[in-house]
Amino acid sequence: MKTKTHHTKATVRALRVDESLSLEEQVAQRAQELWHERGRKPGADLADWFQAERELHEWHQQRIRNSA
Repeated sequence: MKTKTHHTKATVRALRVDESLSLEEQVAQRAQELWHERGRKPGADLADWFQAERELHEWHQQRIRNSA
């Protein structure tokens, strides 16, 4: 059975985002972190990538809301 990892907004805000990197590089970096968190098990690269995109999207949206 597959399980989904859900990250709360607190986790999203705790991301360390290097804004000097392109968005694609930020996503790649976060996807690699997720892979490490899963014990470097193969087979979920797309899931890690999409989760990283979601988390970074939320992080950037929160940053925009906080600066407004």
